[in-house]
Amino acid sequence: MSWIRIIFINFIVFLVLIVLIEPLAGVGRIIIGRQFVFPDFVKFDPCREMRTDVLLGHVPNHQGCIIKGGSAEGEYVRYNVSDTDKPVLITLGGSTTTGFMQDISDGDTYPSYLAKLMVDDYQVLNGGVGGYSSLQELYKVIRDAPRIEGLHTVVSLNGVNDMPDYHGPNEIRRIYFPFLTASQTQMNDEQVWINQSHDLSIQGLMPNFFSLVRALSRIFESPTNINESPTNINELPTNLTVSNPVALDAGDRWLINVTRMHTVLQAQGVRYLVFLQPTMGLVGPQSSPPEGSADEVQFNKLVKRQTIDSYFDVIRSLYSELRQHCSELSYCFDISNEVPPSGNVYNDPRHHNSDGNRMLAEVIAQHLRASDNSN
Repeated sequence: MSWIRIIFINFIVFLVLIVLIEPLAGVGRIIIGRQFVFPDFVKFDPCREMRTDVLLGHVPNHQGCIIKGGSAEGEYVRYNVSDTDKPVLITLGGSTTTGFMQDISDGDTYPSYLAKLMVDDYQVLNGGVGGYSSLQELYKVIRDAPRIEGLHTVVSLNGVNDMPDYHGPNEIRRIYFPFLTASQTQMNDEQVWINQSHDLSIQGLMPNFFSLVRALSRIFESPTNINESPTNINELPTNLTVSNPVALDAGDRWLINVTRMHTVLQAQGVRYLVFLQPTMGLVGPQSSPPEGSADEVQFNKLVKRQTIDSYFDVIRSLYSELRQHCSELSYCFDISNEVPPSGNVYNDPRHHNSDGNRMLAEVIAQHLRASDNSN
């Protein structure tokens, strides 16, 4: 019976290793400057749950989500303070804008403050969704703008999520699918649904281990050939053919997206205003937090991240392009230096806290009033 005991002991050792590998990988992430990631089933939040959408990539599922000061109307959030007889102002953007993710700033998003500041002029519908860039905003405008009665103004806060590799490797997107995300491309190629919410696969249950492997691989990887480089989800679809492709980098894609939004809305008689989102890491005040402040703690997380994936280089290069494009558009406002880390206005390196969002809303409200007065 000794062989049974050997098998049993080996099985126990195997289980112990399986149990330990995930927390040890989490410690490894901390050592290289990343945060410990908890499995999805530990941090389930109905306000963060998404479902797939063939046009937008993903949309809020929001079943069971309690929204501070408002309620869900499909993929939008309506704030209770708003007067439904007023003209409609829609806010578009990513996680800084969304009214569904209640954990980022205790539900005090900038659109919720904007709804109070502009209560005498507009009713605010928040159409922001976590992870959205100018790409999803464009498709949302095309789909929704003609069917929203009383639509007067669309405010877009973007820039951060237009980073080159955010929706798939830039070296592939810039030629093969500049106006699709990696998820959408895989849907089209394989006709399968992608789980945008809680991943119950082995990768979902061991996020630290797989994230650590990906982070370490980026450190040692060599440049890949564009025809061999995989997307974030799958390899390059085999059914894509492109004749005389024009390479469109992240800044080019942003410019095309916002000019198309402006054109579409202008044809409908709707005003469009786009604002470059403030974010830590940009050259200037966004990289100058007061010493010893809570914002400096958040900024130092970016400093550690820079050693892993050159975040500063990527975000600064992108915003250099966006600022130049923005300066040439009458409907674009560069507020990327506004609401800098002055002490305690950031919740994390990419999102302002409640106080920061209030100040952000005040900046946008000032531009809205100035635009109203000039018309």
